[in-house]
Amino acid sequence: MTPPVDAWSGAPPRVPLITTPTRLQPVDGPAPRQVFVKRDDENSPVFGGCKTRALEFVLGAARAAGATAVLTAGTAGSNHVAATSLHAGLLGFRVTALVLPQEPSALVARNLRLAAGAGARLEPVPAGVSVHPDRERHRVAVEELRDRGERVHVIPFGGADPVAGVAHALAGLELAEQARGLPGPLRVYLPAASTLTAAGVAAGLALSGLPFRVTAVDVVGSSSTTGPGLLGRARDVAALLGGPADAVRPEHVRHVGYAGAPYGVPDPDAERSAGLLRDAAGVEVDECYGAKAFHHLLTDVDDVDGTYLFWHTGNTRKAEKEVLGPVHPDLACYLG
Repeated sequence: MTPPVDAWSGAPPRVPLITTPTRLQPVDGPAPRQVFVKRDDENSPVFGGCKTRALEFVLGAARAAGATAVLTAGTAGSNHVAATSLHAGLLGFRVTALVLPQEPSALVARNLRLAAGAGARLEPVPAGVSVHPDRERHRVAVEELRDRGERVHVIPFGGADPVAGVAHALAGLELAEQARGLPGPLRVYLPAASTLTAAGVAAGLALSGLPFRVTAVDVVGSSSTTGPGLLGRARDVAALLGGPADAVRPEHVRHVGYAGAPYGVPDPDAERSAGLLRDAAGVEVDECYGAKAFHHLLTDVDDVDGTYLFWHTGNTRKAEKEVLGPVHPDLACYLG
């Protein structure tokens, strides 16, 4: 029997940012069997998606440490940077983000406007310069903040903090409760970069005892996290939750590449898949990340039985106002 999502006594500090459970929406039409969408894009009216689930614990840790500012990093259109700028700003943290170049798109412009509009300090970093915490550019940013009297909490690139895995595992447990009674196994598809979201969801599902497989669709094009990387991360998260690491078995997880356009760039397959989801269910999904995972689901759905589920990890909130305050000239090119 799956324990209640909020009953885990070992949870680290947490701030409430989301409303759960997010709904499972059926999608009729684009596939020969029933498909569902896990509507995590709806988990917050401020900025939804998997990044906000993670921030409940990441910002909880920052608050517990007495931080006054957070420093993070991402690409120009990073969902994580936008989500952190909005949610951390509302909690009273001052936000600085080191921003790497990215191909321009409507998604990039929207997220950049949201981050800048929330008052984040966005510092452009040239391509090829590392923003890893042990590299010079990151160390300089930390020292600058400390010189201004800030108590700095560092959030890794893209929000890939290990504690975020706990948030995603609890999301997996949430899904397990919703999916009981559906034809098994449960086959979950979601876009992946660091694979931490997929690992956490897999850990939660494994601890629930529900038959499943999580397919992480690589939207980065890097092989650095393939194979044992995803399995290892999932087992690490299961152990954080107090469960046996080997509850997550190799057949539970799959990390696949995306053969179309590179990171942050849509392609015809993704655009077509986004259109199918929009027409069949009225669900908007970005064509750079989420639609690529949904496309992979559609190519698999004829192969084996089970219940197919696309996890909407993105955010559907639009940038409703112009950027407030100055934007660095090197980032203005993304605003369109």
